Amino acid sequence: MAGKQVQRAVVIGGFVAIGAIVVFMVILQISAAQNATFKQGWNSIKAQANDLTAQYQAEEGKWKAGQYDNATMAGIVDIYLPKYQQLIDGAKAIETPDRYIDARDLLVKSIEAEKDSNEHFREYLLTGDDKEYKKASDLLSLSLKHETESSAAMSAAG
Repeated sequence: MAGKQVQRAVVIGGFVAIGAIVVFMVILQISAAQNATFKQGWNSIKAQANDLTAQYQAEEGKWKAGQYDNATMAGIVDIYLPKYQQLIDGAKAIETPDRYIDARDLLVKSIEAEKDSNEHFREYLLTGDDKEYKKASDLLSLSLKHETESSAAMSAAG
């Protein structure tokens, strides 16, 4: 009888071990899927932000070339501000595994700084206040810094 109990215990122990391995493998698969989903979302938001920046800079180029006056350019800034906010909201909404929180937060900061830069540039256009232009320039530099840091955080997180 003792031999059958040992045999039964070994079989049950084997099933428990197999079950634990299966659960562990499922957890790893879920984690990998979450990481992949986050990376897709982050890459999408970053690409959209880069596209939006290029579109906005094309408009600003027209202003620099004298094709737009200050009031027209300020109106264009107004059109772009909600687009930046949509990207900010989208980036904040991405389900983010712990290892990527810094990368996501820096991406959000980058887009926020660019949006803030445009708001100060708009004020410069409407008031001619050089302090607003300087603030816009400083914020644009900060945006680029955060974008670089976000990419570095993504690389570091794997």
